[in-house]
Parts: sequence; C-alpha cells; structure tokens
Amino acid sequence: MKNHKRIILVGPAAAGKTYIRDAFIKKSYEIDISYTSRKPRYNEIDGIDYHFIDINSFHEMIKNNKFYEYVKFGENYYGTSEFSWENSDVFIMETSGISKIRPEDRKNCLIIYVNTPYKIRLQRMQERNWNNEKIQDRIKQDIENFNDFKDYDIEISSEIYNNI
Repeated sequence: MKNHKRIILVGPAAAGKTYIRDAFIKKSYEIDISYTSRKPRYNEIDGIDYHFIDINSFHEMIKNNKFYEYVKFGENYYGTSEFSWENSDVFIMETSGISKIRPEDRKNCLIIYVNTPYKIRLQRMQERNWNNEKIQDRIKQDIENFNDFKDYDIEISSEIYNNI
C-alpha cells in the first residue's frame, strides 16, 4: 500500500485554519470532517463542518476504537476517525491530537502551524460574538497549548491574514 500523504493545520483559536482548509476544498483535496461532542455554532452544518454527536455516542466510538486520535478540549471531545485518517488529505488538529500521530505516519504528514497575530485573532473572536470570558479562556488555553509547540514543518505567521 502506498504511503498516504497528509496536510495538517494547527493553530490557536481564530487563526484562519478553516479558511485555509476551505482553499484546499476548492482544489478538490479530501478534507477530514472531525467528530465533536460540542453543539454546533450558529453557522455550522453537521457533516460539513463537523460530525456533531452526543457525548455518549462519542464514548461509544472510543470504546469501539473508531478514532485514530481524539482529544478533550474544554468540556468537549474532538476526534479524527480511522476511516477519515485513511481517506482524507487535509486535517485540522489540536496540539494534543498531533502528539498522538504514530511515528510511521508522521513522516508522511506536513504540519502547518497557523500562528496568526493575537490582535487579528482577538478581532475575529469578537466578530464571532464570543463573550469576554470565552475569549479569555480560549486565549489562556492557547498559550498553554502553543507555548512549547515545535512539532510542525512550516509556520505561517504574518499580518497578511488580516482578511481571513
């Protein structure tokens, strides 16, 4: 079997990962649609943005080894199914998900760290109508997650993403 090449986008909240992923969709790349136990946001569609499932269904999938990787982020779970890992080209992951990539798979992954400046991310969070408590919680989590993060191949960090 040929080694499957994968592109993985990782970055803090509101960095532009979904925007970049959507550019891959326009070029006909197969994208991962992760599973999550969280509720959809106002503009998200089940089966397009995520597979939204309840916590019990998520736990059942864990029990049945249906995930390549999964993480608990805040109060919610997020995961990449084994099927998607084998059949998709582009993924969005958390740093803790990246740490679960098997060494034999890591050599065939291009991990892109989308490190958009704080002021741009803050503006986007405000535009998404996140309250100050949610913004501060997410910024704190992002600082913890990305403080020593080095498992990437390319870093994108530029003011040019202001329009993302």
